[in-house]
Amino acid sequence: MKLLRYLGGILAATMVSTAYSAAPNEYPKKPVSVIVTFPPGNSADLVGRTLAEELGRKFQQAFVVDNKGGAGGIIGIDYVVRMPADGYTITVTSLSPITVIPVTQKVSYDPFRQLKPISLLAQGPMVVVVRKDSPFHTIQDLITFARAHPGKLNYGSLGNGTISQLTTEMFKAGAGVKLTEIPYKGSSQAMTDLIGGQIDVLFDGNASAMAQMKGGTVRALAVTSPRRSPLMPTVPSLTETGIAGLKNFQSLGWMGAFAPAGTSQAVVDKLHAALQEALKSPAVIERFNRAGLEAVGSASPAAFADFVRADYERWRGVARLVDAGNAKQ
Repeated sequence: MKLLRYLGGILAATMVSTAYSAAPNEYPKKPVSVIVTFPPGNSADLVGRTLAEELGRKFQQAFVVDNKGGAGGIIGIDYVVRMPADGYTITVTSLSPITVIPVTQKVSYDPFRQLKPISLLAQGPMVVVVRKDSPFHTIQDLITFARAHPGKLNYGSLGNGTISQLTTEMFKAGAGVKLTEIPYKGSSQAMTDLIGGQIDVLFDGNASAMAQMKGGTVRALAVTSPRRSPLMPTVPSLTETGIAGLKNFQSLGWMGAFAPAGTSQAVVDKLHAALQEALKSPAVIERFNRAGLEAVGSASPAAFADFVRADYERWRGVARLVDAGNAKQ
């Protein structure tokens, strides 16, 4: 009897192991929840919904978008990390709650221990914009004036610790200029005041800036990518100023897909492969481009994990720079 029980235990364990290993091959067997950590209408929402449709067609299973916005994406990420790591909850989010906010304030989760990277999805630089009748026609014009008149120019930031503020502070340090910060609660209010002349310059997201550029209300002076953006090929990069402190200047907004930590690597790999295929679709590329985004994938989930870690370290360095500057004032 003991032998039978022993053999029965081995058989049961083998069956469980086989069932577990087979599960990824059958994935997904039910609808998958795609948590977008921003409200409907946001760029992340567009990316999430576009790719959810593509994944649904690919797997012949529903990928259902659920918007859980608030606190710059923190609320949505906090929800995701508490979900079962079974592959049936994934998130599409931006860099804000992953690599920017965690370096400037305490959050309830650890993005590196509680999330499993799947793939980079979209990317776009910030754009340095001034109102259409601004006396500055090039970024060098602005830098020359700012150096001669320290603190006279006002810049709009989207709040303490945001990518807008950190990028502008990084620019100030690299260009050797002093600008006066005017904080706002959102991009639309800052853009309104830029157009109205209450502020002089704004580092804004690619999508928002492109819309205003097309409307003729603002003028773009530079992009914050190391090279010119293919979506705005006539706008120079900050690197092109030739200023040593702006060499290889980089501030890229991005969006990516993550799963709760512990999710099967086989499932993550399956999602990664499907996303790379979707990101090559002409329809997806065109839809992203209209929103001021480039469809960009990752060579592997591990490559995306390395990208996220490097981005976190970059912003942590910028945050320290800002703190050091504030301490001197």
